[in-house]
Amino acid sequence: METRYPIRAVSKLTGLSLDTLRAWERRYGAVVPERSDRGRQYSPADVERLRLLSQLVRTGHAIGTVAPLSNEQLGSLLGQAPQPALASELRAGFLEPFLSAIEKFDARRAGDELSRLAAVLSPRDFIYEVGVPLMREVGIRWHEGTLGIAQEHLVSSLLRNLLGSMMRLFRPASPSVKIVFAALAGEPHEFGILASAVLASLAGIEPVYLGSDLPALEIANAAAQVSARAIALGITLATETSLADVGAIVAAMPETAELWVGGAGSAGLDVSRLDRKVILINDLPAFEEECRRCQGIP
Repeated sequence: METRYPIRAVSKLTGLSLDTLRAWERRYGAVVPERSDRGRQYSPADVERLRLLSQLVRTGHAIGTVAPLSNEQLGSLLGQAPQPALASELRAGFLEPFLSAIEKFDARRAGDELSRLAAVLSPRDFIYEVGVPLMREVGIRWHEGTLGIAQEHLVSSLLRNLLGSMMRLFRPASPSVKIVFAALAGEPHEFGILASAVLASLAGIEPVYLGSDLPALEIANAAAQVSARAIALGITLATETSLADVGAIVAAMPETAELWVGGAGSAGLDVSRLDRKVILINDLPAFEEECRRCQGIP
C-alpha cells in the first residue's frame, strides 16, 4: 500500500505552511489529496509536485501560472531563468483602470484589479511591479490634488488586506529566524513594513507583524518576548521625536537583536548619536540583502 502523508507532515517535507497548502489546493488545484476521517492524505507524488511548485514560486513564477502544468513541464521550467514580471502589461496602463476606480470610490472594481495582478504575478513581483509604483503614483496624485486623503486611505486599505493575506499564505513552515515589523507612534503609513514582512516570509523568515502607530517600548518588549533576530522599523519622516523613539528601542531591546530602520525618513536620522549600531536600509532590495545576511545566506 502506497504511503500517505497528513498535511502537517507535508508542510515539513515541502517547507510550505498549512495555509499555503490549503490555498494552493483550493484556489489552483495544485494537487488533489485523498480525504479520509483523518483529513487530507497526500501521496509521494503529491509531495514531489508541491516541492517543484514551491521551488518555482520562490524563483519568481506565479503559482496561478505554474499550477496547471504537468510535473515534466515544472521540471523543465526549473532549468530556465525566472520569468520576468509583466512589466509591459503594467506600463500599458494597469494603474489607470485601478486609479479610475479609486477616484470613483469603486472599491470592488479596484480590488478586482489588484487580485487579477496578484493571481498572475509572483508575490515578490507584485510588490515590486505593482505595490511600490502604485503607492508612488498615489502619493504624486495626492500632492497634485487629484486624489484626496479618503482615496489614499482606500488604496492603503486594499493593499493592506492583500499583502496581509500574502504574508499569512507564504509564512514559512519551520523558520529559524523571527523579525518584528512595526512603525512608531504617530506613524500612520505601513506599506513599507508590510511589503517587507511579505518579502521576509518568502525568504523563510517568520514575520511578527505589529503594524503602525506603536510606542517604542512596546516594540522593544515584543522583540524580547519572541526572541527576534531583528526589529524592522518604518519611518517616513525623521524628527527629534522619532530619533528619541529609536534611541528608546535601542536601549530596551534584547542585546542579541539588531535594529533595521527603513522608509523615506530613515536617511534623515542621525543614528551616530546612539550607543549601538543601527542599520539603515535604503530600499526593499537592501532589506532582502539583510534578510539573507541574518540567515547566513551568501
